Amino acid sequence: MLHNIFKTLAVLLLMLFSQNLLADQQMLSLLQELKAEIQTLKTNAEIANNRISELEKQLAQSQKPALVSSNPQQNPPATNALTPVASNAETTAPEKPAIRVGDVKGTFKIPGTDTSIGMGGFVKMDTLFSNVSAGRDKLGDQQLVFSQIPVGRAPGEHSQTTFLAKDSRLWFKSFTPSNWGDINTYMEFDFYGDPATYSYTPRLRHAYGSIGNFLAGQTWTTYTNISASPDHLESGTAAGALSTTRQPLIRWTQALSGFEIPIEVQAALEAPRSKVWVPNSIEKNASNDPTNLSVNPVADNFLTTPNAERYPDLVARVNFKPEWGNISFAALGRQIRYTQSATGLEAGNWGGGLNVAGKINSLGLDTFRFMAHVGNGAGRYTTTTNTFEDAALSEQGDLSLIKTFGGMVSYQHWWNKQWRSNLTYGYAAAKQPEFVNPLLNQQVQSVHANLIWSPISQTTLGMEYIFAERELINGQKGELQRIQFSARYSF
Repeated sequence: MLHNIFKTLAVLLLMLFSQNLLADQQMLSLLQELKAEIQTLKTNAEIANNRISELEKQLAQSQKPALVSSNPQQNPPATNALTPVASNAETTAPEKPAIRVGDVKGTFKIPGTDTSIGMGGFVKMDTLFSNVSAGRDKLGDQQLVFSQIPVGRAPGEHSQTTFLAKDSRLWFKSFTPSNWGDINTYMEFDFYGDPATYSYTPRLRHAYGSIGNFLAGQTWTTYTNISASPDHLESGTAAGALSTTRQPLIRWTQALSGFEIPIEVQAALEAPRSKVWVPNSIEKNASNDPTNLSVNPVADNFLTTPNAERYPDLVARVNFKPEWGNISFAALGRQIRYTQSATGLEAGNWGGGLNVAGKINSLGLDTFRFMAHVGNGAGRYTTTTNTFEDAALSEQGDLSLIKTFGGMVSYQHWWNKQWRSNLTYGYAAAKQPEFVNPLLNQQVQSVHANLIWSPISQTTLGMEYIFAERELINGQKGELQRIQFSARYSF
């Protein structure tokens, strides 16, 4: 009995031990499976971490600025931290080059090129109070035009107020370096295209390009030293000052070395255009000639523009630029012609002119500016448009060139760095032939005095007093007195 009990207990213990051993084996197998899964997860995590690190390196590399090559054509477009990067590297589009600062102040680079471009200008409002009116929709009510100053006192033509913003301007420029020299272009507009007082038609002022020493396009005539022009609020010019003519031209500028002061020489071929006084008898034949379409009578001065020029105007100028300012000497040569196919009339003469001009530094910021000139057949380059003719045609068909002379002096005083004043006097006259119309101009003179305030570089406010007078051949005189207020805001 006892033996059976022990036997039974032994069987039970054996069975229990077998079950525990089986459980332990199952547990061990489970642990091995878990270990394998953990190892697999660890391996996958390491692969993922490596991929993330690789992507981070690629992102950092794409945000670094490109190295600059010595050859501008090999430089890759610049990028910065604001450049967008696609999240999927396989579908990332080519990055757009960022806009960079240009090589000239106030410009920016066209992406993918070496060209720097810029734009600017100003908005200007002028208010003019005049003692006389030049007439309905006349340019003389908007700026100083000597040929439109009324002579005598016509009914209803005294006391004139004009508001205008025509002198507002917009310009564009570019700069491109090249092996042939710097390539520059410049274009500028104002709104004087229509003489009507309240018509704002754009007008091309400048449009030229240059490469190295060579310039071609429309800009200031080489005959006039623009730096010597007085600092006025009104957009005309003083009597005795050379006209601020802008015209198509071809110019070469050459700096000279070996001198103590900088010197440059300029030579130009410029668009020819002349004003000729023609008797009514001859002008009538021209007007009836259907092949002569260039006749353009100018009522104010009884002039015609024959448009019969054969040669360009020839201009040469020497500029001296010492530390105390600049002085220039210029010479002009031109042919004046009048032709008429109806009668076979052809008349012409060669003329020209000489002038000296400059801007000299005075005390502090003050400057002294001057111009003096004499010419024979150079009336177009003297003071404002149509003041004097270039030549006059007699009844016999002889062409006489008109001798002109004049000068201008202007002093600019700076009260402080914000306030300045200018005082200018100018005088010009013509030696007219006896056979011309006595209503042509004999002489003109003017005085400008102003006070200008520039609180910041982008803003200029000022007031200017203008006195101008013209005298005809017959002795009659016309006088203009004007007060002008101007506000200019640059951008």
